[in-house]
Amino acid sequence: MTRKKLIEVALPLPEINDASAYDKMPGIGPHPKGIHHWWARLPLPVARAVLFASVVDDPSSHPERFPTEEDQARERERLFGIIRKMMQKQLHKHPEVYAEARAEMLKHCDGKLPPVLDPFAGGGSIPLEAARLGFETYAGDINPVAVLLNKCNL
Repeated sequence: MTRKKLIEVALPLPEINDASAYDKMPGIGPHPKGIHHWWARLPLPVARAVLFASVVDDPSSHPERFPTEEDQARERERLFGIIRKMMQKQLHKHPEVYAEARAEMLKHCDGKLPPVLDPFAGGGSIPLEAARLGFETYAGDINPVAVLLNKCNL
């Protein structure tokens, strides 16, 4: 039986949307968009949330640990709390948030995170956040400008 991942069941979308709107604002501090404008850059909070929720199992996948729907909802809310912490502004000033997320992901991956490959990395949001979260990260693109941007960011 394949375990369902958190991304397949639910995400705290209002917080992700708010953080993404902030991420697109000009002048918010150190940001990859300060290197070069990329017209279709994925907001960094979305990349963080998607990477985290793609690795972490949904509590409903572990009925032995969370037998009731209330237990599952409580655990899901705890996981949402980690995602909400990852949505805060100026996250580069809070490395402990990345450490907490990494520790949680490692629990769901038998102690080793899978590698992340983004073959069309574009502005580099996914590879950058994957590297910050502790994944072994590979990025490429057909556009040489995107390749240079990713080399600068990573």
